[in-house]
Amino acid sequence: MERGCGAMADTSTPMMRQYRRIKGEISPDIILFFRLGDFYEMFFEDAKAAAPILDIALTKRHDVPMCGVPVHALDGYLAKLIRAGKKVAVCDQVEDASASKGIVRREVTRVVTPGTVIEDSVLESGKNNFLAAICRSGDVFGLVLLDLSTGLFEAEETRDVSTLTASIRKALPMECIVPSEMADDTVFREVVAGLSSMHISACEDWTFDYDTARDNLIRHFGVHSLDGFGCEGKKEIVRAAGAALYYVREDLRRQVDHIRSFRVSSATDFLIMDEPTCANLDLVKQQGWSVGVNFSVSACP
Repeated sequence: MERGCGAMADTSTPMMRQYRRIKGEISPDIILFFRLGDFYEMFFEDAKAAAPILDIALTKRHDVPMCGVPVHALDGYLAKLIRAGKKVAVCDQVEDASASKGIVRREVTRVVTPGTVIEDSVLESGKNNFLAAICRSGDVFGLVLLDLSTGLFEAEETRDVSTLTASIRKALPMECIVPSEMADDTVFREVVAGLSSMHISACEDWTFDYDTARDNLIRHFGVHSLDGFGCEGKKEIVRAAGAALYYVREDLRRQVDHIRSFRVSSATDFLIMDEPTCANLDLVKQQGWSVGVNFSVSACP
């Protein structure tokens, strides 16, 4: 049977080696909640980053910084970290500890990010929590919005940067994924300027590859083509949508079976209003229009 977190803090133990292996499999910017009995423990830089946000004690054993939260209170602590713009990987015990002869097998069961929250304690009632995906080829942009909590999945393609900007500001996504090659794109920076609450995640370019993304969508929806969704041949939409599904399903290890529809819209479907008009009508929260950019880019898990 396993020993507790005191032994865990000894960097020479098999449990610590297990922790390091699992931590090494996720992006460095993701805080790992490592299940030890009735607590999720955090260590090293994760503990230093999480403790002040969660308002819990940061301790040290064997010179290893650590902190922990009770398993039964997970959602509340997740909410605090997500609101602070952090990503969290939840690592659970996937076998009965009492039946284990050695180290209990553990796996990351899900990764929670600002744009993929489904917990009621974090979501704002009556408001979509969108994950956005944006890609670009020349002057053509594809924008996809996915609300994992409701299964809402929609997209648009445009050549007009002002239309793209208006759509982003209308949706106010909490997170946006882009190909890594696009993270420093000048036009993209201008589009998201001022959206200080939106976290940017730069994903591997191949996940936005057209053929890969199209195959992801076809397999997910169980169809032979994307004609029924009105996006067959709309490369930027397909690239963004397929990458969004891959990110949620594979990188974050989240269930996507409830996403059964996909809507492609056009800017002509809506009345487009400029920023001052939206602000004067109180159509969006004023902080959405704040001046200045908090452009913090992290790699996908």
